[in-house]
Amino acid sequence: MQWSQPVRALAAAALLVVVPGATAADVADPVWSADPGRGTSVFEGVETKPGSVDVVEGGTAYRLRTSGRKQGSERVRVETRGHRTPDGAALRFTEGDTYYVGWRSKWGPLPTKDGDWVVLWQLKDYGSGAATPPLSLRARGDRLDLEYTDPAMRTTKLWDVPLPRDRWNDFVVGIHFSHDPGQGWVRFWYDGQPQHLAGKDQYPAATVRADFVTDKWGVYRSDGITGPATAYLADARVGRSYTEVAAR
Repeated sequence: MQWSQPVRALAAAALLVVVPGATAADVADPVWSADPGRGTSVFEGVETKPGSVDVVEGGTAYRLRTSGRKQGSERVRVETRGHRTPDGAALRFTEGDTYYVGWRSKWGPLPTKDGDWVVLWQLKDYGSGAATPPLSLRARGDRLDLEYTDPAMRTTKLWDVPLPRDRWNDFVVGIHFSHDPGQGWVRFWYDGQPQHLAGKDQYPAATVRADFVTDKWGVYRSDGITGPATAYLADARVGRSYTEVAAR
């Protein structure tokens, strides 16, 4: 596999060694991976309010579906939550950790609406001090964006592209976890290419708000959007480097 110069440069900055011509056999194993053969036990939990999570595409991907409307105060969501290793332990991110999260997604059907949002991936904190998720990958109208929310609840759109539907796309998010926005940071790759986040290769961010952080995949939407929605997830991994989690 040949790595592009921008990817090599970013990897070097993260103290990674990317070897041109490296194969999958040369890449270290990730800390966690979502093996569909283990079903939903790979996640710390699933939230189907309402919805379902199934293994599809010949046992290679997860399908998360919902068609419900808001019931009471609960917004419609079908999401995975967190990561559980084969020994049953929950993998959680805390102050000082650096992790890379990689996955492939496909969405369709996916109703959207200008002025409303659908969260497709989010970094979510738990425990004392938990609030609005620090990072969210959202569909709004016909755009897909990555949004950062700081501790004062101010939001910044870091990145956006036309919303892809009915095709697979690759994502990697690199995160250094810290309560201090001068220490924490975010990096982002889309379809194997490093992306600028609000004009920066590495965006400074407070990525911990509470006791620990984990992430979620699926469909979680605001009240103005209805109708059937489906998110597909494959090759989800968590690792200590970009090369451990990038598409192979």
